[in-house]
Amino acid sequence: MSEDKPTKSWNLFWPKIESPGDAEKAIKGAAGICAFVAVMGFLLSLAYKYGVLQIPAAKDSWYNVFTYGPLAYFIYEKSKTAVWLALGLYLVDRLLTLPHTNVGGLFISVIFTCTFISALRGLKYLEKNPPGKAGVESPESDRKAG
Repeated sequence: MSEDKPTKSWNLFWPKIESPGDAEKAIKGAAGICAFVAVMGFLLSLAYKYGVLQIPAAKDSWYNVFTYGPLAYFIYEKSKTAVWLALGLYLVDRLLTLPHTNVGGLFISVIFTCTFISALRGLKYLEKNPPGKAGVESPESDRKAG
């Protein structure tokens, strides 16, 4: 069995990172969240502009495209700095929008925050156990063999 595949049980809040596959899954999850926030920010700003939504916070959410979009790319490319920036920006963003959303988005905010932290854990795992190191299979070597 290959070491690079994710483990079967995946905990949403605090997943185990025991293989390069688990680390990659955590990193891709954080990149996906950044992409999601960028797209939703763009859609909310359009909805506000055309009168579909009357939420004042949606008026300025267009900037999410220019902040979270590039962060999604750099997180996907395994940048630890980008994950830290995304986590910090997300937490500040949630604190600033809390008066407008109350506690409605609290559950999803906790999931997103835990996903960013899991990406940091995944990057730390890959730093300690780089693919191709003795005893650790890389995804590329597995594809070439099969």
